[in-house]
Amino acid sequence: MTGTDRTLNSLLEGGEDLIHTENLMVEAVQELIKDEIKNRIKTKLQENEELKSEFEEYVKVLMEAKMKEAYAYAMLTKTSADLGLELIPPEMKDKMNEKLREFMEKKMEEMMKER
Repeated sequence: MTGTDRTLNSLLEGGEDLIHTENLMVEAVQELIKDEIKNRIKTKLQENEELKSEFEEYVKVLMEAKMKEAYAYAMLTKTSADLGLELIPPEMKDKMNEKLREFMEKKMEEMMKER
């Protein structure tokens, strides 16, 4: 590698460091802006009890909806697994059930030994 190549590489690497520093500064400013917006929202909610109460109520409604969504996905996953099992030919299903039973017994034995 020639001296010119080394110099160019050094400049490029230094440029990358500057870009990373610039990104860090942009991210820090974005966080400060978010904090300021949060503070303004909190102040407005503290000034207006009715609005604060309504806001809290709908946050609760949103959280309940998210929990129902998670539950629905869990039940859909279970139903999909049940459907998959129904699609397995009977002779394979018996073999799979046996292997699954053996696996579960082994795991239970391991858990009991750990206690």
